[in-house]
Amino acid sequence: MPLLLAALAAAGCATERAYPGPRLAPAERAIVQGDAAALAGGLPVQVRLRKANEHALPPGASRAELPAGTHVLLVDCAVAGSGETRRFVVEAELEAGRSYRLVAVATGRNCDGIELVPR
Repeated sequence: MPLLLAALAAAGCATERAYPGPRLAPAERAIVQGDAAALAGGLPVQVRLRKANEHALPPGASRAELPAGTHVLLVDCAVAGSGETRRFVVEAELEAGRSYRLVAVATGRNCDGIELVPR
């Protein structure tokens, strides 16, 4: 189990800039990150950010850099114990200069929802 958690944590750690134009200063942007290796009911759960607005994240990215404002996030939640993956749409109001984490609301069998938590 520790090896599986380490593999999940190492998977996809790049940050994808999910907006057009020049890079924003850190005080003008927000970072949203999935939970790569959380536990639910003692089993691993992976929360993966798939899209930020209309910008699809590549397989190696686990975080998105976005301007402050309202965004629509497409998120997958996979529970290892059941092999189930559910997809959720999360509408988020992001503040400039903040970091956020997408967290699964899950049991050992199902992912019931996703919460966006400030870090």
